[in-house]
Amino acid sequence: MRSLVRAAAPSPHRLDSPRAWAVAVAGSAINAWTFGVFYSFGAAFEQMAEEFDAGLGATAAVFSITTFLFFAGGIVTGPIGDRHGARPLVLFGALAIGSGLLLTSHVTSLAVGYVTYGLGVGAGIAAYLVPMTACVGGWFDRRRSVALGLYTGGIGIGTVALVPLSEWLIRTQGWRFSFRVLGASSFVLYLVAAMVITRPPTVARPAARRPVGQIIRAPWFAHLYLAGLFMSTALFVPFVFIVKYATEHGASSQAAAALISVIGVGSVLGRFGLGALGARINPFTLSFLAYAIQPFGYLIWLLSGGSYLALATFAAILGAAYGGYVALGPVLAAELYGLEGLGAVLGVLFTSAGLGGLIGPIAAGVLLDRTDSFTVVILTSIALCTLSTVVFLPLRNGRPA
Repeated sequence: MRSLVRAAAPSPHRLDSPRAWAVAVAGSAINAWTFGVFYSFGAAFEQMAEEFDAGLGATAAVFSITTFLFFAGGIVTGPIGDRHGARPLVLFGALAIGSGLLLTSHVTSLAVGYVTYGLGVGAGIAAYLVPMTACVGGWFDRRRSVALGLYTGGIGIGTVALVPLSEWLIRTQGWRFSFRVLGASSFVLYLVAAMVITRPPTVARPAARRPVGQIIRAPWFAHLYLAGLFMSTALFVPFVFIVKYATEHGASSQAAAALISVIGVGSVLGRFGLGALGARINPFTLSFLAYAIQPFGYLIWLLSGGSYLALATFAAILGAAYGGYVALGPVLAAELYGLEGLGAVLGVLFTSAGLGGLIGPIAAGVLLDRTDSFTVVILTSIALCTLSTVVFLPLRNGRPA
């Protein structure tokens, strides 16, 4: 493993070269596996709530704590990645995620699961997410939007391909056995991917540390941060509760879990489609569109009456919008702040998604425990997505004056 870490020096290869694409593909594979595993939590949700005799809010907290940690942790791992490269952090992520899932499979209380799953999986994703995003972005110049679309598109691919497999495994073998299998597999995949990852050729020396104060004082920071916060607070609610909603309205467990995969399909289209368009059309305008269509998606959920076709339509719209947002976010950050110290910038910005992921599912679970109705939850999501669109509006054409 030491040789793997030592090899993560600046590469002699050129920007936009075949080596650059190999790094992007390796990052996409990590994303596919990681988020395929993570988003399968919705399939294990009811089993865990029943086994531990816990409320929906308490069980959703496992997902929320993990989401908060892996987004907020970027504020630490981003600057580390700027200075030392992404490979050492990918190796740490392999150990953290693998052990976190394995330990969670043996917990006897939900409170212990907060620690093993939250800290293990959360810290493991935090270790690589921002550094790899900055690494892939640094490997490209002309094709940066396309490459970041490929890299982040792995999240959607994993949601499509792995969530149904995980749902089948959880349904037939139980969540504990499934977590053991997924934990061991995570460790192996991360190690293989790490062998491909090298630092961008533009990094000839450790990146200068970018002070947090300099990042947040930029006139566009509040628009980026608050728009991401409001949108993310709504975004992660369906990942936890759409399966429960669908089964309550007559869908089978397999069909309900497939809605997560539909989000993934939409996400793949959004990441690759909007990511590619970002090289030709103003990425700020495309990001604004990604924000603006989300309230309409939640409105379809509100009016669906449990119709599976309507729920699938909502899932596809949500996936495409959030996929475009994720693919274009690093492009906007690079346009506004430049490439030097990009990991630190993304680390600060990603805390907005972490806070949203922490607040949203827990608040939704508490509301459902008290009201036993999804109406208030969905209406709140519509309001949050509308607010995020309004906040981002001044950036729709680029930097604000």
